[in-house]
Amino acid sequence: MKGIRYLLVAALLGSITLGQAQDISAKSAVAIDAGSGKVLYNKDGDRSMFPASTTKIMTGLLLVEHCLPTDIITAPADVEKIKEASMHLRPGEKVTARDMLYAIMLRSANDGCYAIAVHISGSVEAFSKLMNDRAKQVGCTHTHFRNPNGLNDPQHTTSAHDLGLIGRAAMRYQWFREVVRTKKVQISRSINQHDRVMVNHDKLLKKDPFAEGIKTGYTVPAGHCFVGSSTQNGYRLITVVLKSQHWQQDEEDLMSWTFKHFEKKERIAAGAVVGKVTLPGGDSKPIPVALAREAYTLGPVGKTQPKATVEIEPLPKVQAPIKKGDHVGDLILREADGWIQRVPVLAQVDVEPSRMAILAKKGSTGSTIFFGSALFVGAYLVRGRAKKKLKYYGRPTKR
Repeated sequence: MKGIRYLLVAALLGSITLGQAQDISAKSAVAIDAGSGKVLYNKDGDRSMFPASTTKIMTGLLLVEHCLPTDIITAPADVEKIKEASMHLRPGEKVTARDMLYAIMLRSANDGCYAIAVHISGSVEAFSKLMNDRAKQVGCTHTHFRNPNGLNDPQHTTSAHDLGLIGRAAMRYQWFREVVRTKKVQISRSINQHDRVMVNHDKLLKKDPFAEGIKTGYTVPAGHCFVGSSTQNGYRLITVVLKSQHWQQDEEDLMSWTFKHFEKKERIAAGAVVGKVTLPGGDSKPIPVALAREAYTLGPVGKTQPKATVEIEPLPKVQAPIKKGDHVGDLILREADGWIQRVPVLAQVDVEPSRMAILAKKGSTGSTIFFGSALFVGAYLVRGRAKKKLKYYGRPTKR
């Protein structure tokens, strides 16, 4: 089903005059809306490619998902065996997770990636499995990682579309966003005090006020690669260019073309109460649910398009008791071109288990009891950007 939606979007774009985007030199390129995941530009986006150091976006994503910024990462005893780009870690050297993220995303430190892999999973092999599992979770279909840093391996491949999905997932984390848009920083470290300044390889950060990072990459087999982010016109765009002859120009042209040709059409604000659901295991009274983040559609600038349809789908295994703010379902937004996006909805009240559910649980012998659910959808569309942000994606606030 996902592949069908992707082809429908590609077909839609084929009817639009691409202008400068046709001149992109990269062998493979995509532009993806970060909010919905919708592909807005596609040039051979599913082609198998070497990612070089753009691999480190996944390593950084796993770091922010498994560590606090203040966690200490200790360099393994054999860290000096790692080749090429380096932060010159010494065996046993201690660096915080936040500073390690600066090192791998700005300087592209391969030895830092190795230290992260060992810290989280115990070995490169185990960490590579974690990378591949996470890639599948974000929707990747052409990715096979073999190491945490992107050093060339014939079997270490991905695609522009998959890298866009990985970049989209990583940019949901605030401290990841803060790190990748940093031009220069001085980190703290326990041993190598003479090498603390990390400078971002992304030269676009100095040239483009809308640029937000994310990661450059280069090896001889991969060529010049870049995954970028920019927020304009009320939405964030993730772009990928792989094996580019002129990666900066490609990136600028791709960003410029996409923001010029696409605009928000319909919006449902973050925090808006969009309907009610009845939860299994609770009483029969439907509870209100609200969007965890803004939902919207994108379409060609200045052109009308059919309205999207909306419905709410409760999560199949969620039942009372639940607390206000718990993820209990998804709003399904279906666009006329076939694209479907899912946005989490959060309970707006606490729900205690019903007396019947309590008695049934006490009387059961370990079997799971399912109750039918009723659904009432009262979704509505509103204009304007969200002023209230509810936290669903990302780490707990203390992180």
